[in-house]
Amino acid sequence: MSMQHAERAIRVLICNKYTLFREGIKAMLPPGGPIEVAGEACSALEAIGMLFESRADVVLMDLTMPDLSAWEATRRIKEIAPGVAVVIVPLSEDQPMLFRCLNAGAAGYVRSSDLPVQLKSAIQTAYRSSAHAA
Repeated sequence: MSMQHAERAIRVLICNKYTLFREGIKAMLPPGGPIEVAGEACSALEAIGMLFESRADVVLMDLTMPDLSAWEATRRIKEIAPGVAVVIVPLSEDQPMLFRCLNAGAAGYVRSSDLPVQLKSAIQTAYRSSAHAA
């Protein structure tokens, strides 16, 4: 890992329609840690609009959103900001949609039943892979 990436926290944009879910993620990623929350959105279009302002490195996204499908949102994010990684955190079991997101460029996924350490590891892995690809 280069010094540039070691100097600052990984910035995460949370995209989920449920306030409690977003609050739970924020509680797992407190300010001042190696991963910080750069912003939160309750829809895919809102998240896409916040990409540059938030300077997000990673977008955490659910499979079900009120506006765009998760794969379409992933495709647009990768088109607009190829260096931003997308990690899917599905609240529902929709394997076909999950595979479509991975095919559209998502870096990976974390089950909602996984532990916080697994979420943090997935964010760090996605960040490292996208930082070298950009």
